[in-house]
Formats: sequence, C-alpha cells, structure tokens
Amino acid sequence: MNDKKHIYYFDYLRAMAVVCVIYMHVAADPLRAGINPGWHGMNLLTCFSFTAVPLFFMMSGFLLLSSERTLNISVLLKKRIPHLLVPLAAWTVAAVLRKLYITGNQTPAGLYEGLVSSLADPAWVHLWYMYTLIAIYAISPILYGGLHSLDKKGHIYVLVLIGLVSAKAMLQSVLPDSLDRLLDVDLITKVGFFGNHLCTFVLGFYLGSMKRKLPNWLLVVAAGLLLAVITFGTYYLTQTTGNFNQTFQNQSAGFEVLLAACVFLLFKQNMDRASKFLERVPVVALSLSIYLMHCILLSVMLQHYTVSTFFDTVYITLLNLVICFFAMKTAATVKPVCFLATGMTYKAACGSCNWIYTYNWIKDFVNRWRRQA
Repeated sequence: MNDKKHIYYFDYLRAMAVVCVIYMHVAADPLRAGINPGWHGMNLLTCFSFTAVPLFFMMSGFLLLSSERTLNISVLLKKRIPHLLVPLAAWTVAAVLRKLYITGNQTPAGLYEGLVSSLADPAWVHLWYMYTLIAIYAISPILYGGLHSLDKKGHIYVLVLIGLVSAKAMLQSVLPDSLDRLLDVDLITKVGFFGNHLCTFVLGFYLGSMKRKLPNWLLVVAAGLLLAVITFGTYYLTQTTGNFNQTFQNQSAGFEVLLAACVFLLFKQNMDRASKFLERVPVVALSLSIYLMHCILLSVMLQHYTVSTFFDTVYITLLNLVICFFAMKTAATVKPVCFLATGMTYKAACGSCNWIYTYNWIKDFVNRWRRQA
C-alpha cells in the first residue's frame, strides 16, 4: 500500500466521530437525571455517538496494519508514539491542574500526587483512550508481522475470534443476569486484549482492506436495526433498574462495534472523495487535540450552564466543538506550543490546520480569483 495515499472517507469519519464523542459526554448527566420527553432523543443520539471510539480504533488499525512502515521500530519510537505520548503528557498536566482548582488543593504536593497517580490511572476520564491506543501502537509491529504472515484460513480464524468477543457481549446484554455465568468463558474473556479494543483495532484492518462491496441498503438496514436494539435496550434497562443503564452501549464489543462497522463500510463505499468544507475548516487535522481538550473545557462550561434538555445537549456540544477548534488552531500557530497541544510538528500544522494554513489558503484563493477576473 502507498502510505502517502489520502483516505478521504476517514476525514468524514473523524469529523463525525469527534462531534459524537463530545455529544455523548455532554449528554451523560441529563440522561442520568431520569426519563423525560427529551430523554429519548438524547438517548438515540448517544447510542449512535458511542460508535465514535470504535471508529477511531478501526481507522488507526487500518492505517497501522496496512503500512509497511509499521515494521520500522525507529518510525514507531521516534514519530508515532511521541505524536501521542507528548500531547497526552501535556493534557494530563492540564487535567491535573484543573482538578486541583476544582478541589482547592493548588499546592506543589497536590500537583506531584496528581501526576504520579496519572501513571496508573488517567487524570481525566476520556484520556483512557490514549493509554490504550499507545499500548496498542507499542505492539503494532508484532500485530503487523503476525497478520501479514497468515493464510486465508488464518485470517478467518482471527475474524472468528473477534466475532466471539462481540457475540459474548451481545448475549450478555440481552440475557438475564442469572444466565451471565454461562457466558463467562475464560478463553473468550482473555482473547479480548486491552478491554476488547484490540479486536476492534484489528477489525478495522479487515474492513479497510475488504475489496468486496456490500449493498448499501443492507448496511443501512443493519445499522438501523442495531441502533434500534441499542436504543430500546438502553431505555428498557434504564426503566427497569431505575438508573441509566449503558449495557447495550458497550463501545468495546457487541452491538456498538457492529454498528460502527456498518458506518465504517457505508462511508468507505460512498464517501471516498475530497471535501472542500473540511479542507477549509480543518477540524480533522485537529481532531486528536480537540478530543484531548473537550472534557476539560466541558467541566468549565458546566459550571456556568446546566444541561437538561435535548436542545441544551446539542447547543453545548457545538459550542464546545467550536471553542476547542479555535483554541487548538491557535495553539498550533504558536511554534513552542504546537507539538505539546496537538502532537503535530509546526511544519505539518502550517500545511494542514493552523492560522498560517488558513492565511495561505485565503491568499491563494484571492490570487486565483484575480487571475480569473
């Protein structure tokens, strides 16, 4: 595969996924507040939004496991892992400082304790994704070598194992608690490395590499049915237990991963073309930094605004996205801050997303318009 080939449908998936991940965090509190008329709309969008993390893992899985550069340990240690680890470290410091401000423990000892604790547990809930992704990156050369040495039967075997992990999660969602122990198969549990996210990561490689196209109507129907099952299942369990129950929204295996796979293939088969809007508004290039910032910003926003209705969740989601976008676009324009905040080199940011990029794009547009006039 040509590593330089741009995968356009990934742009649309990333843009959608970053909006989804913000939305599901905004909607978390009002969904837990109890069922009301607006609850059902929030629940429906949240059930779809939980495809965001599986989609991020799938895209990373395809990009790494289809690139020969994955076998190059120097590339891994000097480029790929630092692009994740450095911004994780910077945003961990920001998260710890935010927590100290909330608790009023703004002391050097508090900072030290928070940073040490972050070595074992993420400083903010959403940062778990980075811990898992970096760990998977660390073993990606082994995964690449293993997968590319398999024959057809070997690939089928891997897909069967992935299927078993998701099948177990789906059955545990729909069967009564009394039957859960029948599904507690230790072998399947242990196959779900990295909390089952490794399976999703590898599944992305197979979905992205798949040559055969599935009928769009079939993917739409399957996605609709899966979304209906997740939405109704979440409502039923929430009503039955009296608390917001997210068993059906498991983003590491089961219904959500299958829904994400349908969405992945729909975008792959129908959206693999350039977008002028995403070129002009480069939210995709800043998606990682927006992800890293959004929860910390959300904690500040919720101090001043109470989210209780469907309109509130949409409004705060979009406002959070816009603020994060402009903040990270500005951070990417400041050379000493760029890599810390975004994981991108300053040169890459100037060619893809920061204010210098926008200035050059506007200048080129004006020059083209003048030539045509």
